[in-house]
Amino acid sequence: MKSKRSVLLTSALLTLSLASTAALAINNGDVVNNDRHDAKHTGNHQHKSKRGMKGDFKRMAKYLALTDEQREQAKALNKTAKTSRSALKESMQGFHQQRKALLKEEHFNEQTFIDLQSQYQDIIAQKALIKAKKEHSFMMILTEGQKEKMQSHQKHDGRRKHLAE
Repeated sequence: MKSKRSVLLTSALLTLSLASTAALAINNGDVVNNDRHDAKHTGNHQHKSKRGMKGDFKRMAKYLALTDEQREQAKALNKTAKTSRSALKESMQGFHQQRKALLKEEHFNEQTFIDLQSQYQDIIAQKALIKAKKEHSFMMILTEGQKEKMQSHQKHDGRRKHLAE
C-alpha cells in the first residue's frame, strides 16, 4: 500500500514540476514560437500573423518607453501612411500578377521583365517615399535618448542592419 502511494506521489510531484518548469519557460520567453519560426521558411516573411504588426508596435513602444502623446502621434503617422499605400495597392497587385506570370513562363524574357519593372517604377518609388517619410517623421517625435536606443537596437537586429549603417 505504501509503495503504491509513494509511486503516485512521486509521479504527481514529477508531473507538477514539469508543468511548472514549462510555465516558467513560457513566461520568460524561452520557448520557441514554432508558428513564427516556420513562417520564416515558407516564403511569407511579410505576413507575420493575422493581427498584422500590432504586436511589433506595442513591443517597440514599450522598449522605447514612448509617452502617450508619442504613441498617438506614431499611430497617426501609421494611419496616414497606410491610407497613402492603400491608394497604390491595386496597381501593385497588377504588377505582382504580371510578374508572377512572367516567372511561370517556360523561357524567361529579360526585356519583358525590365519593361514591366520600368512601367511600375513610379509606383514603387512612391511606396518607398511614403515609407521613408513615415520613418523620418517617427524619428522626429522621439527624444534624443529614444533615438539612441532605437539606433543601438537596430545595429543588433539582424533584419535591419542596413538601416543602422
